[in-house]
Amino acid sequence: MPVDRESQKIIEYFEMLGMRIFIAELVWTVIGAAIFFGLLYLTLRYAIRDGLRDSQREDRRVAIPRERDRISAPDMRAD
Repeated sequence: MPVDRESQKIIEYFEMLGMRIFIAELVWTVIGAAIFFGLLYLTLRYAIRDGLRDSQREDRRVAIPRERDRISAPDMRAD
């Protein structure tokens, strides 16, 4: 079906607009992913560093047994 010149321009405009929107969405997705993974990396890095520091401390306290760990009751766990 033949399309007149003005309709063809409108179709090309919407195609160009669609590509611009797609590229902008792709750019924002990449930027968001980079920020997310950057913050995730920093969080894990500092959490691991703090954990290693805590494990190397000399003045660590011994864990105090909880009340329910001291109760003498039959083992009710499933086989």
